[in-house]
Amino acid sequence: MTPHGAIRPMADRAARGQKLGRVVAAHAARSTTAKLSAPLRSDAANARKRDEALLRFADELVTVIGGMKGAALKLGQMLSMFDVGLSTPATREEFRARLAPLFDSAPAVDDAVMMSILDAQLGTAARARLTVTPTPIAAASIGQVYRAILDGNEDGGGREVAIKIQYPDIGSAVRADLKNLALVVRLGRGRLPGVDLDPIVAEVSRRVLAELDYRTELANHRRMYDFYRDHPSWRIPEPIAELSTDRVLVTEYLDGMSFAEAIDLPVAERDRIGEAVYRFYCGGVYDLGEFCADPHPGNVLVLPDGKLGFLDFGLYLRMDRDDIALQRNAFRALMERRDADVYQMIVDAGFIADPDAMGVEDAVGYMRSVAGWHLVPQPVTMTDDLARRVFASAVLPGSGHFGQIRQQNLLDTHAFSRRTEMSVCALLGQLRATAPWGAIAREWLYDPRPATPMGESIAHWRRKNAG
Repeated sequence: MTPHGAIRPMADRAARGQKLGRVVAAHAARSTTAKLSAPLRSDAANARKRDEALLRFADELVTVIGGMKGAALKLGQMLSMFDVGLSTPATREEFRARLAPLFDSAPAVDDAVMMSILDAQLGTAARARLTVTPTPIAAASIGQVYRAILDGNEDGGGREVAIKIQYPDIGSAVRADLKNLALVVRLGRGRLPGVDLDPIVAEVSRRVLAELDYRTELANHRRMYDFYRDHPSWRIPEPIAELSTDRVLVTEYLDGMSFAEAIDLPVAERDRIGEAVYRFYCGGVYDLGEFCADPHPGNVLVLPDGKLGFLDFGLYLRMDRDDIALQRNAFRALMERRDADVYQMIVDAGFIADPDAMGVEDAVGYMRSVAGWHLVPQPVTMTDDLARRVFASAVLPGSGHFGQIRQQNLLDTHAFSRRTEMSVCALLGQLRATAPWGAIAREWLYDPRPATPMGESIAHWRRKNAG
């Protein structure tokens, strides 16, 4: 018998795939029926019918996907970011609101099952060092997080740690879900106006598979902890390697305010938090040659001393020196409005597979529409609306660039780097943060004087560490 809350075997996952397929097929059938009767209705009535169908689709996805782990849950989360052809801002917000439960309602696996995994992974001696609170503090797509005391005693003491434990059988579950998502692509192609499902599913696949190996995450985490030790603006929790395995990751526990709570702080605090988020996620590649490709509200904490705590290093990507130089030089040329130089750089790098389909004006126009918010040195206030426009310019049909950009090549690390920037843009939009983003970027691109007091403190930290 399968323990309560455990991920069930392949037959059950096949049933999950069938349920998911039925949701998409039902939406496809409703769309076909609506299309046949469309000539009999006004444009406004057709728009209402389309909106009603998509909102019902969102409800059904939450019902089916909300009970899953792994890749299927990620798909629903990513769909909530897309425009999907809804007719008004109000219905677009409603669509996102109906999919919102997918971000925080991952069903918890029974704690006894998770503790049995912890016991088996650590062994008797190591497990005896941990006193675990058997209620998860977080339940996500591939694992649960518990709070514990390391090396405590009868009088208390010890050190607070966080333990991330993978769900049972999650590797095969994820791979099965990826096959199920291929079904979604086949059935959903053409049925969701404004959404190209293929790159979404490809992104989900890369993202989830990369997160399955906790030893890789531990190595990433250790590098970040060592490099940013005693940083003036943020803190990385210390990883505890001797208690970590391929399915268990133990780190220092950070207690702080969530990002969701931080969006209601006073303006000056939100601006400071936004600047730290931008510097950490967008500037990291220039510090270390690698960057976190998964900026997410759940991975950011505001600590009592004002620093930010950054969590989760499962998806950390290395960019080689030539690619960093290309990125730096292209951004410089964009800032200096040397459009012909920018275009030649991306042609030479292999981004432009079909120059006839995308010439200088179109290519540079696309780059400016996506990156313009951090090209100018003046302060810019990020908003949800501006973040959506950046995202739409990058990936959505109807943006004016979609048909052209689909015929070109976006190489892997650069694709993730741009995705990181768009995710940061969304975080800053939620904060409604204001800063001279372009002036801060110039610190990395030209190495001038720091643009802000935070930049000054970071420059002092670098000089101290270099000495």
